[in-house]
Amino acid sequence: MTLKSSRHGGDVFSLDPAERNKILDFSININPLGLSPKGRKALSRYWEIETLRYPDVEDRDVIESLSLAYGMDKDTMALGNGATELMYTLLRMVQPKKVLVPAPAFSEYRLSAEAAGAETESFLLDKDRGFALPMDELEKKMAPGSLLYLGHPNNPDGCLLSKDDFQKVMALAEERESYVVIDESFIDFVEGNLSYRSFVKTYSHLVVIMSLTKFYAVPGLRIGCSFACPRLTEKLKERLIPWNVNGPAQLYMTYAAKDREYIKQSRAFCAAERTYFAEKLSEIKGLKVYPGCVNFILLKLTGSIKDAADLQKLLLPKDIFIRQCGNYEGLDDSFFRLAVRTREENDRLLNALKEVYHP
Repeated sequence: MTLKSSRHGGDVFSLDPAERNKILDFSININPLGLSPKGRKALSRYWEIETLRYPDVEDRDVIESLSLAYGMDKDTMALGNGATELMYTLLRMVQPKKVLVPAPAFSEYRLSAEAAGAETESFLLDKDRGFALPMDELEKKMAPGSLLYLGHPNNPDGCLLSKDDFQKVMALAEERESYVVIDESFIDFVEGNLSYRSFVKTYSHLVVIMSLTKFYAVPGLRIGCSFACPRLTEKLKERLIPWNVNGPAQLYMTYAAKDREYIKQSRAFCAAERTYFAEKLSEIKGLKVYPGCVNFILLKLTGSIKDAADLQKLLLPKDIFIRQCGNYEGLDDSFFRLAVRTREENDRLLNALKEVYHP
């Protein structure tokens, strides 16, 4: 069995369906508890109705539900066909002179900038200091009219943007009349109120974007959300195509966002399982485990196998797939990422690693 690569890792759709559905995929960072029970029930009852009619072009029910869940005014919110649509649309709308992209980071930051015809420039996060921001470098590189992308938590390292760095970045952006786009696609996995979305009421050049498919486990339905000041949000909505969020996605999120028990259980489960998984991985010689706080773990090979692609090939016959991270700028081929899954699945990966990896 051979798995082709895509810009987001392995392409499971290059396999025939029988092989594809056997894969235990540690490359996708989805809530291991699966669908929200309330969202699943709504889909089961109403999927045919929502499939046979056009979706609400104004997303009213789901925006109402998300507004209550996140404590945000409805006029600060826009919905997209995943967070990526919102990124691409925002970049085309703003037309920044330069886009600053952290490394390593989600590849669509750079690709959305290039699609908008913007100049892009990278800056390296400090791996030895918890992937910290190089503030001195940002001050030199942020020209007036720029746009800065940041992950909070960042993908692939899972580290948070500190409050101190956030305040420094926003002060710099206001001074340089530049935009800051913070990707909070994994913030719901983190305990505590650590989101920066409420600050869109303070900073007119701040946009917070979320993929809702990670925490709520529906990557196939495609839905994302942005938060910005009302003026910017209205302009963004005007650029989005009509009916960009399908009916089943709106239906599911309307109910899932209200599922408080599911949300509570998901956070607790992922936090506990991540601690267990990281500790067990740390016991394997030849692996360096990087600290983080979300539902995935960044690792580095330090033993006899130096290339994560080789490790991937050894695990594939066991129907296990990992995310090699050599295509992330700032990381080399020795890095890979693992999603936190259920205890049984995590143990299966741990046992397979011990069988094939002998540093």
